[in-house]
Amino acid sequence: MRRAVLAFAGTAVGTTLIIATKLGPRPAAEATVDLGQPPSASASPQAVAAPSPTTGPVVAAPASPKGSGKPKTGLQDGTFPGGGAAAGRYGTIKVSIVVSGGKITDVTATYPTGGQTGSINNRAIPRLRQEALTAQSASIATVSGATYTSNAYKQSLQAAINAARA
Repeated sequence: MRRAVLAFAGTAVGTTLIIATKLGPRPAAEATVDLGQPPSASASPQAVAAPSPTTGPVVAAPASPKGSGKPKTGLQDGTFPGGGAAAGRYGTIKVSIVVSGGKITDVTATYPTGGQTGSINNRAIPRLRQEALTAQSASIATVSGATYTSNAYKQSLQAAINAARA
């Protein structure tokens, strides 16, 4: 009888550990993402601004030397759209950046919001946006499970950065 109870308890604990490992903890960033509007049921691209970062103070970039015309980063102030980049058969993503003080201060994207593609994009785009703001470049990590979205986002982001350097 004792062996049966121990075997049952061991099986229950083992099963619980396996399920907990497979599910894993929910990342804090994913739990706090709020795009400000519910996803559209249509598959057409829609401009969706990802949430602004709320962690840490905003620090101004150092002033550029007088007469240089451009900040030290080489980015001109303004809003710069990147070209649309195809995310495989999953639609087109177009990224725009806002540069202020030679620093990328905002990144927005238009992308498909319907169906499974939309659910992947709604999860991946805010992460990619935060990566771009942190890296201040298109050298950002690919979001797992959203490889096509990530690659198209990086391609369009690089085009916007190139436009800001022109």
